[in-house]
Amino acid sequence: MRKGRRKLLGLAALASLMLIGGTWAAWTQEIQTGNEFMPGKYNTSLDEAFDAPSDWQPGKEQEKKVWISNKGTVPVMAKAVITQQWIRRENVYATSVDAQGNIVEEPVAPLAGEAFPLTFETGAGMEYAAIPNFNRDTVVLLASGKTDNASLSLGLTAVNTVAEAKGKWLLMNEEPDKDNGYTLYYVGIIEPGSESPAFLNSVTLNDELARTITGKTTYHVKQDDGSVKKVTVDKVNSEYGYDSAKYTMEIKGTTVQATKAAVAEVFGQDGDTLAFLADKVADSGIFTSSTVKTLKFESSGGKLVYTPYRTDSGAEEGNWFMSFTDMVPGGIYKDKLNIENASGKDYDLYMQVIPRTQDEVKNEILDMITMRVTYNGTLLYDGKATGASLVSKEGIQRVVPLGRYTSRKTGTIDVELQLDPTLKIGDGRTEAIAGVLSKIDWKFMATEVTSGGGSSGGGGGRDRDRGITVNIQDSEVPMADATIIEDSPVPLGMLPKTGDDTPIIPIIMTIFGSGIILLYLGMKLRRKDDSQN
Repeated sequence: MRKGRRKLLGLAALASLMLIGGTWAAWTQEIQTGNEFMPGKYNTSLDEAFDAPSDWQPGKEQEKKVWISNKGTVPVMAKAVITQQWIRRENVYATSVDAQGNIVEEPVAPLAGEAFPLTFETGAGMEYAAIPNFNRDTVVLLASGKTDNASLSLGLTAVNTVAEAKGKWLLMNEEPDKDNGYTLYYVGIIEPGSESPAFLNSVTLNDELARTITGKTTYHVKQDDGSVKKVTVDKVNSEYGYDSAKYTMEIKGTTVQATKAAVAEVFGQDGDTLAFLADKVADSGIFTSSTVKTLKFESSGGKLVYTPYRTDSGAEEGNWFMSFTDMVPGGIYKDKLNIENASGKDYDLYMQVIPRTQDEVKNEILDMITMRVTYNGTLLYDGKATGASLVSKEGIQRVVPLGRYTSRKTGTIDVELQLDPTLKIGDGRTEAIAGVLSKIDWKFMATEVTSGGGSSGGGGGRDRDRGITVNIQDSEVPMADATIIEDSPVPLGMLPKTGDDTPIIPIIMTIFGSGIILLYLGMKLRRKDDSQN
């Protein structure tokens, strides 16, 4: 009969263990906070006030105002390159006499399709065929790029350092470079919804420009038979005959997000100018939330209270943690969450990343964002913002322990996000996600630690009331099953899947009822045993 009792007692113990394990699926308190991410809209344009003239004559000034507008949601920095060309549209022929005295008609250089020089020689020196009139109020010249030829001076104020050009356009060289271009940088940031100052006002054709054939000359040539032949040839202006030529001014504007890394990569290498723009004008690329949130355990009713990021009048109600919009590729975004146990009780705190059901493009945004989570300096998570690496093969969203909070204890969670730095305008991916709001939830779960040895969520002991140790081995990303909790590991296999609404109370009551039945059977068998004795 003793053997039968041992078997019954063993069944009762099993029921008890099942009860303890099962309560891990029912947290003492839960709260879910939404996080939102949105890549910024990148929309800049090169704008101008210009009406192409139908009959542009030498010496005439033609208005051409040019500036850069930022119609997007991301602050940008700008560079402009102005190139000019004079191209012969068709051959211009002139008559002349060759060495044998024959009258010939030959094309005058440059030939059709070939380029004229941008400058030509006059009696006063070298001059521009077309003179760009920069806005002298908004454009300054880097002194090291000033020309030595006074006749080619543009009349701009020269500055010795880039810092002196702050808030203005900086022209790098007064004379066009080897590619016939002028390069300017805007030494400032063009904010969303604003525009840069105009850097060009107009263009004037040099009044010295003339026709290639300026007239004719007649003279007499003696023939072999003694007779005299009258010969008429063309007078050719080989220096500045720009007729039958097409003048083109092309302006290319380049804008880039106003971060140090992006400026250095996109604008190329311009020595001290680039260094100043990147280091002194551009943002660091690190953006920190201006609001620090608090997750607090109130003593009143033992409730888990979250200080909301948005007010009740917000577009979507809920408690918000990370909220970053107008994110730029490569930008690093930081946020903090202070955790405070303001109660007289002890709690163990855990966190889950809970994906939302949303459009595919919104999930793609989360895949493009990397996330690092640290708790009091200890790395807890390093992966995609989706929390994908926190999902088991069975689809269970695993739990990240955030430590034990004894009465009046505080701690801080630090989150660092980065949008994929390889995103480029024109790659298709960037355009697809621009201005799209994506969301993901974090669920915080707390279990009260009882003074009798163990939390209401299962496990524990009196010596655990002093705190919790999270061990991270070899800098690995601590998935929930690789996180060691001192003395009492969390039975992760018992956690419900995301969206699992299975009621835990009936399960517990069923198990608890099984224990009563077993106890009743034990008492009945004992009475039967006593009666037989």
